[in-house]
Amino acid sequence: MQIFWNDDLLDTTQGLDILGIRGLDQSIEIGMVNGITTISQRIRYLSILTWALGEFLTARANDAAEWEDVQRFLRRVEFLVLVSTRLDREITSSDATGTLGANVFQETLTSFFEHGFVEIPEDRGGGMLGTYLGPCRSAGLLLDGAPPVFYQLTPRGREIWECRNHKLAKPEFIHLLNEGGTLTRELAENAIADFSLSALPQRPEEASLLKTAMLTPWQASNDMMRNRVETAYGNLQDTVAWAKGYFGENPSSAADVIVRNYKKCCAEQNCPEVALTWAEYEYRRRCHLALELLMSGLNGSLKNYEQASIAEIVADWETASEATDYLADLWPAVLSVWVGEAKNVLGTVPNDLFFGEQMPSGQLRQLPAFDQALMGVAIMQATATQTTKLRQSGQINTQTGYSGDHAIDLISACGDKPFRQSLVDLLQLAAMAHLQTTLRKMGAGQKCSLRFFPEGPALRPTGLDVTPGHSGDRLTNVCRFLTDIGELRAGSKGLELVGAGN
Repeated sequence: MQIFWNDDLLDTTQGLDILGIRGLDQSIEIGMVNGITTISQRIRYLSILTWALGEFLTARANDAAEWEDVQRFLRRVEFLVLVSTRLDREITSSDATGTLGANVFQETLTSFFEHGFVEIPEDRGGGMLGTYLGPCRSAGLLLDGAPPVFYQLTPRGREIWECRNHKLAKPEFIHLLNEGGTLTRELAENAIADFSLSALPQRPEEASLLKTAMLTPWQASNDMMRNRVETAYGNLQDTVAWAKGYFGENPSSAADVIVRNYKKCCAEQNCPEVALTWAEYEYRRRCHLALELLMSGLNGSLKNYEQASIAEIVADWETASEATDYLADLWPAVLSVWVGEAKNVLGTVPNDLFFGEQMPSGQLRQLPAFDQALMGVAIMQATATQTTKLRQSGQINTQTGYSGDHAIDLISACGDKPFRQSLVDLLQLAAMAHLQTTLRKMGAGQKCSLRFFPEGPALRPTGLDVTPGHSGDRLTNVCRFLTDIGELRAGSKGLELVGAGN
């Protein structure tokens, strides 16, 4: 490895996956949602981006358009979407969640609503392409091209482009987006039906095409690609049907569906494959949260020392730290963890800890370092107990190189050693995962995200914090897409099937 030891340690990055464990649970979910990401929240951006690229690049295919021209055009479109969606919310109280550019265009947007007009910006924004190009590719709407046609519309994409062009009633839209100029309130209100993210029901043909793009495989050009497309769409179709089953039983959120499914798969036999996949996803998320809590507890206490070994920190916890009421309420026996063998201490962790519940990541992040570490142990122990049948039956495939499975093995084999030693073992596992991951990244030329570095058995802190938490789930945005195309609706108790309830 080419580790840049001479680089300034102050040139750091906070790091998003400092233990190298989030990628596994995220890869499981990615395989089930066909390109929908944690930041692609509204399905109409797919048709708007497809239309915008088709409108600009097709019209200028012979004009040798520069990439800067494409960017300016997309920025104008992005701002028009933002304004029309906000106006739609003002007029109809519709949902403006997920609209891009609210922060970037904050001052311009404020000026527009104060004065009723604004010069449409073209020097800022541009998040639409990066956020929705991937989903457009996965939905078979866009293909990569070559300058001056940087992207190409597929037959499915061209159908959307033509559908939107047929409905655009105001030719001044095209002039404004191509040339720039003044966006008035009147013009923005006329744009609502075609550019507001929430006005898709006003364009049923466009909504139908988007539903097809989301749920029906596109025609690939070769057998290998065709198999990939069919697999990706098959997994998404299974996911949609699986999630709808839960919404039909009890209106709730996508996050609730994930934890309800986790509990059901842990408790029942013969669950379908799609349910087991999503149960493993939640298992992996719980393991990584537990390890990040351990890491945060270690790092938070280490910052009080110039240097200290993990054993020394645990010894100080044993003599000087007391569990908070929050932790004691969740794990009453935590007040006596230092007495007895590890297997007996871990046996006092409630088996139903957060079982069927969303992880309270925000509250866990606020705990003192000592409590975070013990909370990490408790979550890992409870997760091990809850998933025993799934792991023993091979329905969750354990991986020896994965730190979460390794932590489960450590807990299962703790035996009659003192609890303090089991805690040291788990903290060492988290510390080693962090060092290996971060040094590997530094060796590849990335910035330093070390929270500490070793000197013999001691660790020296760098001062950077650890923020433990769950991976953001993509299922939430799958459900937002389904809501936008009329497959789900937001009821008073959560998402529900269209046609169910009142």
